[in-house]
Amino acid sequence: MDDELLNEVDLQKTVNPDGFNPFHQPHYILLNLAIGGNGGDPSGTLFPKQYVVDYVRVYQKP
Repeated sequence: MDDELLNEVDLQKTVNPDGFNPFHQPHYILLNLAIGGNGGDPSGTLFPKQYVVDYVRVYQKP
């Protein structure tokens, strides 16, 4: 975030005990506007709400 590395994982080490590596499978990016807080009750939320995403950038090493 803001040019600061927050986390790094060697994908060769992300293997499950059964030998399956989930990070070598197709993935999707889901963007979610959570309404209702921790209790799941949206009655305290003022509507309408607006969820604006300027852009999403995904990096992949060649």
